[in-house]
Amino acid sequence: MFTVKSSIIPIGLALISALLRLWAFTQTPFATGWDSYFYLVQIKSLEESGHMHSPEASLIYPYLRLFYWFTGDYVLALKAGAAVLCGIFTLLVCRRGQSLPLLGAWFLFSPQLTYFAAQYPKNLLGLVLFVAFVRSLEWAVSRQRAWLEIPIFLLIINYFGHRMMFGLAVLYLFLWLGFRYKERFFNKFFLQKVLLAMGGLLGVFLLAGEFFPGLSHFADSGRLKGMLNWQAQFAPWSFVQSFGMERISGWWMFEILMVIIGPPLLKLRRVKWVGGLILWKHPKGISNPALFWLCGLLLFPFLEWSLTGLAWRMFLVFVLIVPMAFDFQNVSKKASIIAFLALIATSFFSWKSYSPNLHDPDYALFKRVTTNVQSQLPDSSKLSESSAHDKPELFIAHNALAEYFTFTTGMDAMPWLPEYTVDSSKLWRIAARVQGQTLRYFAGPENALKIKNLGGGYFLLPEFVWQTALKNARTEGDEYFLHTAESWLNPHRIRPVFLLKRKQF
Repeated sequence: MFTVKSSIIPIGLALISALLRLWAFTQTPFATGWDSYFYLVQIKSLEESGHMHSPEASLIYPYLRLFYWFTGDYVLALKAGAAVLCGIFTLLVCRRGQSLPLLGAWFLFSPQLTYFAAQYPKNLLGLVLFVAFVRSLEWAVSRQRAWLEIPIFLLIINYFGHRMMFGLAVLYLFLWLGFRYKERFFNKFFLQKVLLAMGGLLGVFLLAGEFFPGLSHFADSGRLKGMLNWQAQFAPWSFVQSFGMERISGWWMFEILMVIIGPPLLKLRRVKWVGGLILWKHPKGISNPALFWLCGLLLFPFLEWSLTGLAWRMFLVFVLIVPMAFDFQNVSKKASIIAFLALIATSFFSWKSYSPNLHDPDYALFKRVTTNVQSQLPDSSKLSESSAHDKPELFIAHNALAEYFTFTTGMDAMPWLPEYTVDSSKLWRIAARVQGQTLRYFAGPENALKIKNLGGGYFLLPEFVWQTALKNARTEGDEYFLHTAESWLNPHRIRPVFLLKRKQF
């Protein structure tokens, strides 16, 4: 796609992009992101036992495992792997024939890309594969002979990257066919063929999910329950409100504003209606209408908004792909040079928009809590056979802490109530942010000594003692205690069936 001469600048941008993100991630000695230790548990299990802790046929694990082989350090492997994905993404967005790849410079600067890589490395791998798929379609049709084998291969690989990005790739393909063959697309027979082919392709992938754990599966429909909300919301505004201005730097806010207000500011010279769809045809407008419409769908206003919901993930992806829908090749040479140099210069400051203290869990606290839990447990090497039943089998703790605890200690912890029977003496809980005095009161005097203070608002206790405290709190109607005791900080639901099915071979 690039000649040796034209590749120098894009490759340089990619290298700087990867190094700046690695610099950002090494601000903390811990892994970055709320789900990071889940990945590390998986890789560590692969290395030590030859199989995953939770079966999942995703490419992110062999990818990150390669970095572990090079570094010999699990945390560094995760950071380096995510940083390299940023570099690859930066390279892929650069277009052939541009003397100054403005999109490459834009994503070198992008605080959104830094945050996305730190929090969602598997999503980023899917995004990289998605962009490669988009570029491969453009490249294939530009050849005298359409090499469609490459886009098909990348679509298949995307299936093993990330579920949401694979779904977007299939949807993009449908839109791309519509705009590419717009004169014939609304022909009944042509449309039937396209829909039949797309449906067959999707069916094959869903069927494959029955044999590859952790990938697209019919059981994923369980995630969609309660997803719609008939009260409209605007995702960029919802993001700023829920995430908090204190966690969004000026550079990051500038990026969000530009992708929202920038497109309408482009001068539209020609508008054409085809089949009820708006097509822009002009040198400084939309170069990829299929991608533009896909981005519009990512801001669908009737999705329920939450920090862990689908609308949240879709907005994060929107910010990263919408610039690719526009054509910047005809920007004046002077303006291109100024913008290019400004983006490169500011990228050496914008990487600091990612702050582990603001954006990551308090892993330093988790480390102290984990150490204190280990000090409270009986030493298994000193246990006699008669007292071996005192050794815990499973811990219940909130998300992030559970994965950090499992990675650090090798003992199982999960943010759900077990769906299987566990001996009450072997099931323990790490309770969070409850008042110790209140907890002991509801647990009863006979159980007070079984509750161990771990510091930082955390307590270690047998699960049956916790359930006794909850029962007594409900009886006395203590809503204040129950509000925290039945929040995400203290898991109180059994793991959903759709999660179990997706992990099975």
